[in-house]
Amino acid sequence: MTLTNYEAMNLDELRQYVLTHREDISAFHVYVDRSKAVGRMITINPDDPNWEENLEQRIQQATSGEAESQ
Repeated sequence: MTLTNYEAMNLDELRQYVLTHREDISAFHVYVDRSKAVGRMITINPDDPNWEENLEQRIQQATSGEAESQ
């Protein structure tokens, strides 16, 4: 069994690894933690009556940030 060094991967590489190694739960947890840390993961509060508007706003912010970095 080979140990994979998740820390050596950037977030996009780690995402690709998780998609191709779906059984690697440790990699998935590392990916989720790192995605949250850099603000890539969008979460919602279903108890918030304005969750849809908030979600749309967060998605627009995330996609405009990606467009600016390219």
